[in-house]
Amino acid sequence: MEERDDLKRKILDQALLHVPFEGWSEKLLEKAAVELGLDASYGWRLFPKGPVEAISFWVHLLDQNMLESLPPPHDLRVRDRIILAVKTRLTLLTPHREAALKTAFYLARPSHLGEGTRLLYHSVSQIWYYAGDTSTDYNFYTKRTLLAWVYSATFVYWLHDTSEDHEKTWAFLDRRIGEVLKLPKMFHFPWKKRHG
Repeated sequence: MEERDDLKRKILDQALLHVPFEGWSEKLLEKAAVELGLDASYGWRLFPKGPVEAISFWVHLLDQNMLESLPPPHDLRVRDRIILAVKTRLTLLTPHREAALKTAFYLARPSHLGEGTRLLYHSVSQIWYYAGDTSTDYNFYTKRTLLAWVYSATFVYWLHDTSEDHEKTWAFLDRRIGEVLKLPKMFHFPWKKRHG
């Protein structure tokens, strides 16, 4: 399994070099395999569901890399954990910003919208788990829905941000988190009550 995942990573990395110019397609995955000296069939043998499976693999790798890059959370306020996690997630995407844009368009197609939503939900769930969320009631879904909105809005802003070190994006993110904190008290946010 480890060897299979290693091959998938290599094909994904090669494909990402072309996504900004060609977009996602099964032919692109086959092309990436050939460029690595493999048979073209590896493109669909390793990703039998096509580009959407390759994108899912990429998203899960990014989520894993994000968690591995983050510092231990116990010294941070919950709000700061979330902001740092979103910043880290987007920073990991920076070398592939054009590919990220093409991927967003690809997942916005009606036939892929469900998978795009599932992947976004997975990413924000990983951020909440890092932040220490243990809720099991309606707050579990409320928090993820709100963070999905924050992340999506920040992602779109980040795609077009030309400021140095993405300073404007991080300020935008901070404002969006601030807006969430102003929501009615019917929503329970642990960082408001216990962490300021």
